[in-house]
Amino acid sequence: MHALAEKIAPTIPPSGLFSIDVKELSGSAPVDRKDLERALGEQLAAMGALQAEGRAPDFPVAVTISRSVDGFVLVAEVSGAGTPRAIVTAVANPAPVPGPPTAAPTLERKIVWQQTSPLLDFAEQAADQTHTIWYLLEPERIEVDEFSSGALVLHDAKTLGRAFASRDPRGRIVPTDATHVTTYLAGFQCQGAWNPAFSVQCAEIPDQLWPMGGTSWAFESPRNYFSGNMVFASGLERKFPAFYSAASPSARAGGESNTLWIVAGVDGQAQLLGGTAEATSTLAEWGSDIATLGPACGWEWLVLATGTGDWTQPDHLQLYEVKGLEPVAVGQPLEVPGPVLTLWPADDGKSARLVLRNLETGDYEASIVTVVCSD
Repeated sequence: MHALAEKIAPTIPPSGLFSIDVKELSGSAPVDRKDLERALGEQLAAMGALQAEGRAPDFPVAVTISRSVDGFVLVAEVSGAGTPRAIVTAVANPAPVPGPPTAAPTLERKIVWQQTSPLLDFAEQAADQTHTIWYLLEPERIEVDEFSSGALVLHDAKTLGRAFASRDPRGRIVPTDATHVTTYLAGFQCQGAWNPAFSVQCAEIPDQLWPMGGTSWAFESPRNYFSGNMVFASGLERKFPAFYSAASPSARAGGESNTLWIVAGVDGQAQLLGGTAEATSTLAEWGSDIATLGPACGWEWLVLATGTGDWTQPDHLQLYEVKGLEPVAVGQPLEVPGPVLTLWPADDGKSARLVLRNLETGDYEASIVTVVCSD
C-alpha cells in the first residue's frame, strides 16, 4: 500500500483535493475494499495530500484490484488536470496465514550497571577487542569509564549544566562510535570526543529537536516531554498530541513511513494513530514509556510498554504485538523492583535500554531488555 501511495502522491499538487474509489474485479482479493480506501487515504494524507472528505475532488483516484498469475495487481487511475495517469503496482499472492507462532516470547532483563547517584541514560561502546568505554549520563554531567579486559583503566567526568531545571529531567545518549558521543539534556546538546583526552562542547539544541532514528521529536523545554511536533527525514512534519514517548514499526516490519504511531500522551493515555491526528484506538494499562523492539519469535511489530504505577511502586514491562490496528499482549509481563525512569530503543534495533530505581536498595540500575524465544 505504501508503494502505491508513493507513486500516486507526486501526481497530486499540495493544493489539490483527492478522493479514492476502489473497485474489486476478481471477487477473490484478500482485502476489504473499504479498508483499502481508508488505508490508502491515510498514506496519501501523511505524505501531504489533502483528502476531499465530502467536497468535490480535484483529482479522483480510481483503484481497481485484479488477480494476476503471481498474485494481485492494483491499478490506480488519477484523473484531474491533463490526461489521466495510470499507476500499476503488483502485489504478491499472500502466503497461507499460519497459526499463532509456536515460540512463546519471554522478556529478559540483564543488569549492566548500578550506581547510587541518579542516572538518565547509558551507552556501551567497544573501542577494540580488549577496550570498552561506558558513557553514563547524569542530570548535570556525563561520566566516562574505560575498561581494558574488564579492568578499569580510566575514569573521567564532565559537567554539562542544564538550560532548564526539572524535577524529572530527561536525557538521551547517542553514540556515533567509541570516541564520539552526543547527549541531549535539558535544552542542551553536548558533543563529546576524545582528542586525545575526553572533552565536551555544549550548545542549545536547534529548535529543541532530538533525533530519533529517521525522525526528530521536538522537546518541550523546560518540561520533560515532547510537544507532539515530529519532523521526518523527508522534511514532512506531523503534529501529535504532546507525548512522553512514541513508537512506530521498525523498517523490517514495514516501517520507515509516517503513517502509524503509538504515542504515550502526557495525559496518561496511550493512543494508536494512523495517517491523521485522530486516535484509532486508546490503549488501557499502558504507561508513559514505550519503545519498538525488532521482530522476534514470528512477530513483526513488537512494542515494549511500562505499567501505570507511580514513582513509589515497582513497575512491570509488557510486550505487545501490533497487527492491524489492535495491539495484543504477548507473553507474561516482566516485573521490575522499582519505577522505570528511562526506556529507549537500543542501537541494535532488537533490544531496549532501561533505567530504574530499585526501591529495595535505592540504587539506579541500567539494564538491557531483550526478547527470548522458547518452545
